[in-house]
Amino acid sequence: MTLRLLVVFASLSSARHAAAQDSAGTLGLYLENDLFAGTDQHYTSGVKISWSSRDLEKFSDTPFASPFLPLFDLLPYINQKDYQKNLVFALGQNIYTPVDTDTAVLQRYDRPYAGWLYLELGVVWKDAKVRNSLVLDIGVVGSLSYAEETQRFIHDLRGFDSPKGWDNQLDDELAFSVDYEHMWRWPAHERRAGLDWEFLPYAGAALGTVKIDACLGSEFRIGLNLPDDFGTPSIASAAPTSTPVDGRQEADRSRYDVGAYVFTRVEGRAVARNIFLDGNTFSNSHSVDSNVFVADLSAGVAINYHNTKLAYALVYRTKEFDGQDEGQVFGTMSLNWTF
Repeated sequence: MTLRLLVVFASLSSARHAAAQDSAGTLGLYLENDLFAGTDQHYTSGVKISWSSRDLEKFSDTPFASPFLPLFDLLPYINQKDYQKNLVFALGQNIYTPVDTDTAVLQRYDRPYAGWLYLELGVVWKDAKVRNSLVLDIGVVGSLSYAEETQRFIHDLRGFDSPKGWDNQLDDELAFSVDYEHMWRWPAHERRAGLDWEFLPYAGAALGTVKIDACLGSEFRIGLNLPDDFGTPSIASAAPTSTPVDGRQEADRSRYDVGAYVFTRVEGRAVARNIFLDGNTFSNSHSVDSNVFVADLSAGVAINYHNTKLAYALVYRTKEFDGQDEGQVFGTMSLNWTF
C-alpha cells in the first residue's frame, strides 16, 4: 500500500512540475510508532503521506482544485489578498490496540482494536504571522481499514508474534472529521540567519463521527537558521504538510545552508467523542469510557538543509480512558521536501 501511495504522489509532483517550474509544492512523509518507546499498545502506529501545492493567489490556480475546490475562491476571509494559499491532499492509516495482543478474548476494560484509513483534503491560508488550516478527513474504520493486515505484516517482518484479537475490532463504518486550526508565530523575523527562537501558539477544533474535540497548544523552538514554516507537529488532521511562507523552506541566511533546532510542544484537548474509544457511531461495538481531558507533551530535534527538513520527537500522551494504567510514549518522525 505504501508503494502505491508513493507512486500517486510522485505522479502528482511530476504533473505539477510541468505546470510550474518554480515550485511543485511540498511532499511530507510521517511515521509514528510506539516501538520507538519499546511498547506495542494503544496508539501503536500512524503513517501519512501528504502533498501541499505551491503558494497560490487563488485556490483555483492549481489544476488539482477541480472540480469543486474553486468554490473556496468565493468565500470571505480566507481570500484576503495578503494571504498565501495552499491546497492539501493526504493519505493515512492509524492503528490502535489494547495492551495484551496475545489473547483472542475480548478485553472489555481495555481499548478496542481499531484501524482508520483515510483521505485528507484541505486548504491553508497564511501570512508571515498566522496560519489557518481547514481539513476534511473521510475514510473507513473496521476491517476495511486493513489495520489488521498491516500490523500482522509488520510483526511478521520483525519476527514478532501476530496479534490475536483483531476479530474484536470495530465494525466497518464510513467516517469523517472536519478540523480547523489557527496558529500564530511570534516574534516576526525579517531574516532567518544565525541563532534564534520562536513561539507558535495555536487553537483548533474538530467535528465529525471520528472525533469531536477542541484543543489549545504551543510549540517553542530554538536553533540555528530556523526554517520559514509553522513548526513540527505530529500526525494531526489540522496540522497538514508543512506549508512554508514564501513557498520554500530555505530561509534568508547569510552564510549557512544547514540549520537545526530543538523544540518542545504541548497540547491539551477537551474530548467529547473519540470513535477509537467510544466505539462505532451507527452500531453497537466494544467501547470504553474515554477521558474528557487529554494532553500531549513532546520534545525533539529537527535538521533543515535548503528545502528539506527531517524531524524526530518523543511524545508523551496522558491517559485517554478509564482503566488505562498509565500514559503512553511513542515516537514520531517526519520528512518534508519542497520541490
